[in-house]
Amino acid sequence: MVRPGGDPAYRFDRCAREWGGGERVWRVRGDLGAPGLGIDADWVVAHRGSIDHVIHLGVGYDAAGLGAGTAHVVELAERLEAGALHHMSSVEVAGSAEGLFGEDMFDVGQVLPTPQQRAAFEAERIVRERAAVPWQIYRPSIVVGHSRTGEIDRITGPYYFFRLLRMAAQLPRILPILVPKLGETNMVPVDFVVRALGHIVHRPVVGRTTYHLVDPRRQSAAEVLNLFADEAGAPRLMEVMPRQTVDMMLRVPGVGAILPHLGVPREVLEQNEFGCWFDCRNTTAALAGTDIRVPPMAGYAPVIWKYWIENWV
Repeated sequence: MVRPGGDPAYRFDRCAREWGGGERVWRVRGDLGAPGLGIDADWVVAHRGSIDHVIHLGVGYDAAGLGAGTAHVVELAERLEAGALHHMSSVEVAGSAEGLFGEDMFDVGQVLPTPQQRAAFEAERIVRERAAVPWQIYRPSIVVGHSRTGEIDRITGPYYFFRLLRMAAQLPRILPILVPKLGETNMVPVDFVVRALGHIVHRPVVGRTTYHLVDPRRQSAAEVLNLFADEAGAPRLMEVMPRQTVDMMLRVPGVGAILPHLGVPREVLEQNEFGCWFDCRNTTAALAGTDIRVPPMAGYAPVIWKYWIENWV
């Protein structure tokens, strides 16, 4: 589904050429924010019972807006009598949860401090409570560039810290940078997410199942940032202070305003670390017998950094 006119239509046309044009992919005009998704009613009637999969990839940072759009998708899937609804969520629904966060877990009383977390949670809640057709939910962790090319089409997550690492490269490397304890993080390259999603979608639909598209290896945020510090030629990070220390520092007048000037939104600190780690047994079972795996970040961090330097600096 593509909104008429403008950049969405241009991006569709560009991608469709790579996918084989009209022989494989057709454009349906609509709008995620419109009732019935703004899709022509005659089109819905004509295709009722013939759609095997509805895949919802819409994103947003407003819980009400994304929730309304998700509700429209759920209603359309039911009107089409679709075989299944596939919903792309995020591990951000875990919010402040601690310990192991399983694929079967959702509302465990976690706090959701950022708009992104609240939007992802609300959209997933609507699918779980309202979808009449079989559904499957996919929760990728922090998505970074392609593991072989480094390509990425937007700057999010750890990329916000790359600019700081370049600045830190002016410091002597023998002196570590003292930082608070940052907790764990989880990052996956975009090619793993695409391949895993494509494989699982084409399997027989289990229904009411969630898949964590995450790195099964546990890593601290400091360990990951140090991989990129090495690429930048910057000193390594050393965790020495309690996390509460940096929270107090950010509340000091003037200090909290520094990060945005350096290209690091304050909420990025909360989005790049987790108090929990993620089970992925459903995903592991679904990918068994394939070569779809998350490569170790140490192997592709140089590619990610090189692409950022050459295309975003």
